Amino acid sequence: MPHFQNAFLTGASSGIGRGVAKELARRGTRVVATARRRERLESLVSEIEAAGGRADWRELDVSDPEAVVRAIHEEDERVGGFDLVIANAGVANVLDKDPLALANVLNLAQVNFTGALATLVAGKDVMLPRGRGTLVGVASVAGFRGLPSSGAYSATKAGLSTFLESLQLDLEGTGLTVVDVSPGFIKSEMTDLNDFRMPFLMETDDAVQRFVDAVEAGRPVVHFPWQLAFPLKWGAKFAPRGLWKWAVNKGKKQDG
Repeated sequence: MPHFQNAFLTGASSGIGRGVAKELARRGTRVVATARRRERLESLVSEIEAAGGRADWRELDVSDPEAVVRAIHEEDERVGGFDLVIANAGVANVLDKDPLALANVLNLAQVNFTGALATLVAGKDVMLPRGRGTLVGVASVAGFRGLPSSGAYSATKAGLSTFLESLQLDLEGTGLTVVDVSPGFIKSEMTDLNDFRMPFLMETDDAVQRFVDAVEAGRPVVHFPWQLAFPLKWGAKFAPRGLWKWAVNKGKKQDG
C-alpha cells in the first residue's frame, strides 16, 4: 500500500515539482498535477500512465487564490479525498527586469506567498474533518537572510516558512502533519536562467528523492543540501548585519 493515496500538487509542470509528481506516482500515489502550462501537464500525465502510475491534471494559476480553493475542494471530492497537499508552485526573479519594480515584487508575492497560503489553507480545510493528511510547503534556504537582487523572493520564502511553523503549532493533535521543505539550488529551468554562481547545485533526481522521503517520514523541517543549508541556517542567519553585508559584497565581487 502506498504511503499516500491521493496527492494534490501545484507547480507540477517542470523542475522539482514534475519530479515529485513522477516519484509519488511511482510509489503508488494517485497525483493530481496542477500548473499553468497545459501541454506540460498532459505530457507529465502521459509519462506517469505509461510507467504504470495514476495521475490527472488540472490547469491552475495559483496567483488566483479563489481558483486554488475551488480546485482543491472539487478535486478532493472527485478523487475521494486527499491525504497529501503540496504547495510547490513558485517563481523567481525576472533577470532582464528590475527586481525591485513594483509589478515584479507583487507578482512574486502573489505566486510564492499568497498562492502557497491558499493551497495550504484549502488543503487543511478538506483534510481536517477526516483527521489525517500531510501539508507541504516548498520554501527555500534563500529565506534565511536577505540577498541582493532577491529581496521579494527571499521575503516570500521566509514568510512561508514562518507560516508553516505556525501551522505546525496550530494543527498539533489534529492528525495533520506539516512539512517545510527548504531546498538550495536545484537544476531546473528556473536555475538555468541564473547568471551567478550557484554553490552545491543539486541534480533534480537527487533532490526529488530527498523531498519525497522526508515528506513520507513526516519530518517537520527539511533543508538540503546540507553543505549549503547548514552554514546559512546556523551561520549566516545569526551573523550581525554588518558582517553579513561584508560577506555578500565580497561574494558579489568574486562572481564578477
